Amino acid sequence: MNIKEPLIIILVLFILVGLAYSPLKKAKTNRNNISKNISSIGTNNKNLGYSSNKEVAANIKEAKKDIKKLEQSLDKKIKRSKRSPYYDKIRMSNISGLYQDNPNEEYLSLSTNLKKNETLKITDWYLKSEVTGYYTIIGQAALLPFPFAKTESNVVLQQGDRVYLIKGFSPIGISFRTNKCTGYFEENRTFYPSLSLQCPLSKDENLPRFSNVYDRNDECLNIIERIPRCVTRDNEFIRDLPDTVSSACKTYITTQINYNTCIAKHLGDTDFPGNEYRIYLNKFGPLWRTRHDKIDLHDEKGLIVDSISY
Repeated sequence: MNIKEPLIIILVLFILVGLAYSPLKKAKTNRNNISKNISSIGTNNKNLGYSSNKEVAANIKEAKKDIKKLEQSLDKKIKRSKRSPYYDKIRMSNISGLYQDNPNEEYLSLSTNLKKNETLKITDWYLKSEVTGYYTIIGQAALLPFPFAKTESNVVLQQGDRVYLIKGFSPIGISFRTNKCTGYFEENRTFYPSLSLQCPLSKDENLPRFSNVYDRNDECLNIIERIPRCVTRDNEFIRDLPDTVSSACKTYITTQINYNTCIAKHLGDTDFPGNEYRIYLNKFGPLWRTRHDKIDLHDEKGLIVDSISY
């Protein structure tokens, strides 16, 4: 039985007792008046019945209004009792890729509404469908990711952070926080949504001297200037270079323009950490319906932080 039903039943009983008692009390008063004025007994009895029935109807109507207000109040209290203390601090967005066969294309995002210097751990929170009842837990993520290296830790959000919760599997084998160099992960891999390609340009690095011959050195610098952001060059690229390009230039291009070197050079930069997390749920089968469902985000105690309906 719903918690509000016994309360409503008790309220209705009190109202009905009150409605029954009021006409009886008035009827007793009218009987006393009958003995004082016997000539008006017929009229008084008629008015007593009409007035009492009208008053009872009015009281019942008013009681129904009170019961409706009580139900609404109870509904609000029950809803608040299920609400997390983190309500409105983390907000969900609609799901993308619901109709895709590839689970890596299906994701939803979380945005933060935190104060400056406020942090919030979301590891062990979970998403649950109100229709299917299926749920999935939010795990950990690597703060300094290297492909397939299990160095994950709790996800602790701060102001301005964004989280993508991807249903499928990570192209690098782990969940991770982005950084200044993670655009290199996009090369030969596909992420949904795409990673930001904001790696430092190779030409802007502190480049060594590649040849004592100025023309040969300039030739190498010109080649490096044409290399796009977040792109590495392999031996095939090197084979297509002119024979005049120095071996020092070729070695630099193949060994120093990549993710690992980018990390080594820029780890201490103030803008190195990204504000975006990619958390993979590692699910293949259905979690929620493609239409007409409601997904709740629960904290570690099972209380609701936010919901989306579609």
